[in-house]
Amino acid sequence: MPADAIEKLHEHFLDAAGGPLLRPEPLQEAWQWASRIALGVTSPLEPAKGGKWKAFDYLVSDAARRSDPISLPSPVWDIAVQLADDARRSLMSTVAKVAGRIDVAVSLLQPLARSNDIEGMINLGALLAGERDYEGAREWFVGASEQGDSTAAHNMGCISLELDDLDSALEWFTLAIERGELQSYAPLGVVHQKLGCEPEAVDLWRVGTEKGDAASALQYSDWLRSKWMSEESVAALRVAADGEIPFAALSYAGVMLAQKKGDKASAYVSKSYQVASRQARLGDSIGALMAGVISYSTGNIEMGEIWWRRAQDAGVHLDWVVVEASEWDGQGLQYLAVNTRTLEVLGEQELRVLMRCLWAGDCLDCGYSLKGGVPALHVDDQYNRADAKIFHFGVCRYPTWNDSAHVSIVKDSSFTWISCSGAVPVQGGEGVMPALIVNPALEYATLMLDGDSWTATGLCGPRTSMAEAFEVRPLWQGLPAASSRSRVYMGPGEISIPGITGVWSAPAADLLIDGVKRLGGILLVVTSALGPDDVASMETINRVLQSWDTMISWVPLGGVAE
Repeated sequence: MPADAIEKLHEHFLDAAGGPLLRPEPLQEAWQWASRIALGVTSPLEPAKGGKWKAFDYLVSDAARRSDPISLPSPVWDIAVQLADDARRSLMSTVAKVAGRIDVAVSLLQPLARSNDIEGMINLGALLAGERDYEGAREWFVGASEQGDSTAAHNMGCISLELDDLDSALEWFTLAIERGELQSYAPLGVVHQKLGCEPEAVDLWRVGTEKGDAASALQYSDWLRSKWMSEESVAALRVAADGEIPFAALSYAGVMLAQKKGDKASAYVSKSYQVASRQARLGDSIGALMAGVISYSTGNIEMGEIWWRRAQDAGVHLDWVVVEASEWDGQGLQYLAVNTRTLEVLGEQELRVLMRCLWAGDCLDCGYSLKGGVPALHVDDQYNRADAKIFHFGVCRYPTWNDSAHVSIVKDSSFTWISCSGAVPVQGGEGVMPALIVNPALEYATLMLDGDSWTATGLCGPRTSMAEAFEVRPLWQGLPAASSRSRVYMGPGEISIPGITGVWSAPAADLLIDGVKRLGGILLVVTSALGPDDVASMETINRVLQSWDTMISWVPLGGVAE
């Protein structure tokens, strides 16, 4: 997949409904056949000594249970081809294609196609088109179309569009629609769009959407969104999500999360995975890619790796990488999904430093918790600094390094901040000072450009504009003078300081409050090292004081409410 993976992924699902269609071939039926006929109920035989045959027992006990046709040895396929009857050839060819035996799939379909069986002609043509043998595919599609078949006309349109023969594609898709082929609305709209006739394209997508075509609905939703017609775009996306497009179902799940409809969102994430994994098992590489995205997003690291490996084996160039923290000690993120550009720009070492600055708080798009899944990193590059934010992977955002003029906007939520109060040792170990320790943003960190390299730090880390705004400085520079414009306020059992998006506050023991009164102020400690589950223990305070991006400021006492 080219560099900008999300754009190309979107284009894949917007482009001609994914290519030539096969005749209906329910996966469950294909897999039931694979389990019974090819995988063991009939006890497949393999050559034995003396010109005899023996049952392939391992195949019966193992491959049948796993329904994995890739495990079938060549002799079994030879027998299957010999025993095939016309009623089963299409199903058998599907399983052969999944197993990577294109030669077997072709040999199974050829007798059907040569007998002018439309299903056989369509499926053989689609198989050849998938191997980029367009001339071979054309022979069978044209033959089936001459018998009045709508799918054959649609597939001829797909081949013409693939070869950039727009005039021919327009004729074929128009013919397919006249014959009742619903799935031709979306690619015919693409043809009109490429010819510069956008109104005709939009009208086709609208009609296709009204008729329930998922590919048309995804195209129409994308166009409506580009015109800032949000409600209409969501309605069209719902139609696409209810079809067989995992990308659309996952995107719609993100919309449902943003609307605080968690149950609906979960249902569409589940649907997206079911469709993607089914497509992947039928050999679709993009289905494997999406199944991996969903697995990672829901925290199933093992299945994510399996699906992405399958996508790569099928020729997909992955533009995303899931990075694991080295020797993770509980600070920051254990896993993070990034695009390859981000990995190249930051390097593995600095990326892992960044991961220690970010925590699984709430998604900055939908506001739901990021815990349990692998978040996606979105970086807005602003020349000498960059904003690093995390979101639900696939559901809300995809990993991106954005160096365009357009900066992403956090739509529906604010940063999650956490704080605690405690006593911080004074330099030299001769006493302690009362302190309010704050992590101002769990899901947001900053990258500062230093020459040709980037340095990761927290939102208020060294050299950041936020550090200047709050007049904090690195801990190693020592205690600052009481020059902060901020003020600390205290009430019964609580201390607070005006923060970035509100007021930072924390419970405080009477002894600590007495210390603030006695000293006339408090030490504000701003850091990325404080996690959402941390308490004000000596272990936590020591970790904070040892963090590279911990900043401090002395905040004078502003008032006390008794």
